[in-house]
Amino acid sequence: MIDFVSKHAVRIYSVLAALVPALVLIWPSVPWEALVSASATLLGVGVVTASHEDTKTLQALYEDSPFAAELRGESGK
Repeated sequence: MIDFVSKHAVRIYSVLAALVPALVLIWPSVPWEALVSASATLLGVGVVTASHEDTKTLQALYEDSPFAAELRGESGK
């Protein structure tokens, strides 16, 4: 489950962010305070998600490319 969340964190965040405005359509009596707190929570989660994605990008930048040996002229066999 943790691997799934790690791989798809931005997608999960996007679904949650899209559901907040839908709450108003589904339940029009939702108090505006609840929507504001949900929006603030989603903004905080967005920051955490972005930093997590940045960490994954930095890790990928420091890994050797699978094509590096071919570019150096090594056969890899």
